[in-house]
Amino acid sequence: MWNAPRNRRRHRQSLLDVKLSLGEIRRARWVVASRLGGVLLGAALLFFGVWRGGEWLLQRLFYNNGAFAIRTVDLRTDGRLSEAQLHAWADVKPGENLFGLDLLRVKRNLEAVPAISSAAVDRVLPDTLRVRVVERRPVAQVLVYRRRAEGDYVRLLYQMDGDGYVMEPSPAPEQLSQGVSWLPLFTGIEPGLLLPGRAVHQPQVHAALELLQQFDRSPMAGLVQLQQVEVSAPLTLMVRTWQGAEVTLGLTQLDRQLRRWRFIHDYGREHRRVPATLDLSIKNNLPVRWQEPGSPPAPVPAKGPARAAARPRPNV
Repeated sequence: MWNAPRNRRRHRQSLLDVKLSLGEIRRARWVVASRLGGVLLGAALLFFGVWRGGEWLLQRLFYNNGAFAIRTVDLRTDGRLSEAQLHAWADVKPGENLFGLDLLRVKRNLEAVPAISSAAVDRVLPDTLRVRVVERRPVAQVLVYRRRAEGDYVRLLYQMDGDGYVMEPSPAPEQLSQGVSWLPLFTGIEPGLLLPGRAVHQPQVHAALELLQQFDRSPMAGLVQLQQVEVSAPLTLMVRTWQGAEVTLGLTQLDRQLRRWRFIHDYGREHRRVPATLDLSIKNNLPVRWQEPGSPPAPVPAKGPARAAARPRPNV
């Protein structure tokens, strides 16, 4: 009976303690949240200040600094392209800031040219832009006729490198320099496949390019010269030499076929005969038709730069 009032006081005291503890917890949480917010706000202001300040310093010290204006473009190539052409394709303006220049843009501009294989662009402080260009090496040429809007046809002579990439055509094949006019002529390629800057993906074309690469290292190197390669057949290549022979080769095992060609060549030289037609694509035998005795041999091209003048033009 006498314990009831005392229990009520204890109950009120416990409720009051609970309310006080909840209030303290809320205040503590608010203090922590405000401090955390202050820290985040301070960090954001510090980051923004450093960012804007660093940007201002970069603009002041590098991008707007006249000491880094481009005064020299050190441009070199391993081929025959002129510096004036390369400068125009690179599109670098005199006095442009060396750090503000987009090096990837210059690289893409140069490598977009079909005659260029790769380009390297570097900064050389304080005022020099260094450009190194690797050109595509033509190993063959393709002569096609395209119809113009006026109704007549124009002769276009494309060039092709060892990977099958097509280079810009020359509208006048007679005006080609002597350094490339002697290149073997590929025939039988569809004109629609000849897109400058792109490779021709055709098994016969790749086999013909492989033939050109292996021929200079084969036993036939220096004995005959390739004039024309017909690539229209699906399984064979028809090769015409400057000595007047027509040779049929398969698309595979070219090294083996070139060794057999050397065997026939040595046999004919021993008997003073020159092959007119030879089919190396057949494995079991070697069909050979010899030139008639007394027939005038085809002129042999001269070596070096005079090779183009000494050789007759292929019949197309």
